[in-house]
Amino acid sequence: MTPELCAVHCAFYHPDREEAEKCLGAVAATFLGRRRPEWRTRLTSPVPPPGPGPAALAAAGAVLCRACAFRRHGCDFARGEAGAPPCGGLKAMAGLMEQGELSEASLEELFRETLSRAYLRLAEHVSLKRLELPCLYDRLADELYEVNEEAFAFLRRCDGTNPGLAGEAEPEFLEYLLEESLLALAAAPAPRILRWRPAPVPSLRYLELMLTDRCNLRCAHCYLGDAGASDLPLAEARAALTEFTDMQGLRVLLSGGEPLLYPQWRDLNAALPEYEIRAVLLTNGTLLSPKRVRELRVQEVQVSLDGLAEGHDRLRGPGTWKRAVAGLKRVQDRGLAVSVATMVHTGNLHELEEMGQWLKELGVREWSLDVPCVSGRLAEHPDLKVPPELAAPYLDLAFGAAAHGAAPGWTCGRHLCAVLPDGRVAKCGLYAHRPLGHLREGLEVCWRRLRHPPISELECAACEHVADCRGGCRFRAGEGLGPDPIMCARFGVNPARFGRRNEKNF
Repeated sequence: MTPELCAVHCAFYHPDREEAEKCLGAVAATFLGRRRPEWRTRLTSPVPPPGPGPAALAAAGAVLCRACAFRRHGCDFARGEAGAPPCGGLKAMAGLMEQGELSEASLEELFRETLSRAYLRLAEHVSLKRLELPCLYDRLADELYEVNEEAFAFLRRCDGTNPGLAGEAEPEFLEYLLEESLLALAAAPAPRILRWRPAPVPSLRYLELMLTDRCNLRCAHCYLGDAGASDLPLAEARAALTEFTDMQGLRVLLSGGEPLLYPQWRDLNAALPEYEIRAVLLTNGTLLSPKRVRELRVQEVQVSLDGLAEGHDRLRGPGTWKRAVAGLKRVQDRGLAVSVATMVHTGNLHELEEMGQWLKELGVREWSLDVPCVSGRLAEHPDLKVPPELAAPYLDLAFGAAAHGAAPGWTCGRHLCAVLPDGRVAKCGLYAHRPLGHLREGLEVCWRRLRHPPISELECAACEHVADCRGGCRFRAGEGLGPDPIMCARFGVNPARFGRRNEKNF
């Protein structure tokens, strides 16, 4: 009955597209039609205009929307956006309530029946991840949920083929999964293959895929130096994504150079939905044309904004701020998550507090600030460098950073590595001169070669703040085990108080 119901009631229905997940209203209506066959015609008949009123929609939504897989992602009506149409199932059920055929109590009873008989299925945007601990990962929200072994075993069965599985779950756990939009309900079998395997230890959670060293700008601080013409072959890029997904990776950072200049960007972008990872585009924003934004298959776009107009343009060139902000707003209008990355330099210090307030008002999900390392082109512009004691306080303006990347007890990069445009694998882009190997050997082979220094090996291991700063950036600390001057300044510590040890290769 679902296609007939959706065709009549749903503003989002496409006859040529069959989706594995249906809204909870449509699933409940299917069960109601099975219970009361005489109502099937009524459920699939148009609701007389103007349709169900706000009171009936709110009453039906209070029962059905709270447990719908689309509630957190993709449903403007559930988010309360003005003028957003309800889904077809909710509209049909609200129509019956308005006509007195269903009460709130009987709809609640129908929901419980639907839950007890439905096929449970992990939502399409959710994956099982076997990291150091078993987890669920919501790649649309970029949220990682740790679960125990019993819960993981239950979730492995939520593949859309086991009816009545809800009766085997601990009620509070099941309710939480539904409220977080991690589970979908299906009225008929809706098989989904759930892939997982134990990740290497430490797990590789974040992969920076540097697709190209081409760039349309000549930023004064760029650690890569002058732009080039090297491109990661598409086959190698896709092989890296496949292996990263298999290694239980969470988030791929598509960078460059400027990744939108990657000659095979359209092919790679179109293939991104094949991988159960969160794809984040790292861009200078100037090439985010309306057409490119419409075509994006990433979950997030991070735009580099290095201040307001004056400060940004001083670093990246006249007119670049205006173009970058226009691109950022197009991405927001498309409904994709937007984050902003900012480098602290002498030309933007007076703008940063105002910038932070503006970004919050704009609805940016995350703002990261950093102090550039003196590498590449920044060495030619010493006037842009800010002393550590002056730069460090501005790092506290950042907001919205994801919490599942920290690794207590370990220095930076515990869960991150980078693939360079020539296929070499490195600790990060700053360590291109010390590669771990090449993609041809396999991403996991290269990853296992990376030595991860514990905090206890640092020269500053005895510092009272080391658990908070975790040693800072190893490259900025001189590629060894010494203190990071920016982190020392942030916590009011004199790095000279720590003695020197022999540097170790990592």
